[in-house]
Formats: sequence, C-alpha cells, structure tokens
Amino acid sequence: MDIKFLLLSTRGTLDRGTFWKSILILNFLSLIITEIGSTIFLSIGPDKISFLMFFLTKMLPRFVGIFVLIFSFFIAKKRVNEMGSHEWLPIAYVFSLFLPSFLLAFNLESLYMFSIIVPVVLTFILGLIPPIISK
Repeated sequence: MDIKFLLLSTRGTLDRGTFWKSILILNFLSLIITEIGSTIFLSIGPDKISFLMFFLTKMLPRFVGIFVLIFSFFIAKKRVNEMGSHEWLPIAYVFSLFLPSFLLAFNLESLYMFSIIVPVVLTFILGLIPPIISK
C-alpha cells in the first residue's frame, strides 16, 4: 500500500488489519519520539538546556503528535468508508485523541482519567466493526 495514500487521502477504504497496523505504528512512533525527547531533556537538565535542544526534545515530539492526529483522521476516514458508518466518526475520533492532552494541560486529572477511555473505545469501534461494503 502506498504510504501517501494511507496517510494523506480520504478516498478509498481500509481493511481492519491495515487500520490496526497503521494506528498502532503511528501511536507507537509518537510515544517513542516523546520518550526519547523527555529522556534527553531530563539528562541535560532544564536549567542547562539550550534553545536548540529544547526545540528538539520538547517541541519536535509535539509537532509529530500533531501529524499523528492529522494522519489518524485520514486513516479513520478510510476505515469509515469501508464500514459505511457515520461521516462524523473520524472527527470525533481525532477530537478524542486530542482531549486527554488538553485536559491534562489544564490540570483536570479527574476528567483526564475518564477521557483516556474514549479514544480506546472509538479505536476498537473503528477496528472491529466488519465492513458493510461487499467486495
């Protein structure tokens, strides 16, 4: 499968296996980049870090996270095309992926714990519902 089609197109369909592989790889890659950045940031120390290293360790993982949200929308949209489901589901999915970070930034830990469940449920809905379109 073409990576450009997978990550940047809303047309076409996506089977369950490809959906799971692409979503898991995207999120795992984002987690690894964030963890490496945090480890480097803490090893240098917040008081001794240069602007370039701050950008590489803290801001670059955030930019990757934004791209993961965008790519997740396109992947979910293709999956919804195959399922024949509601068109609002990819938007709700991306919003649910962003919501935990937003709530944590505003120190709303009680809502944060609940909001972690929503993207997991939506991922399983997208990944487990069989296709409606016959091939």
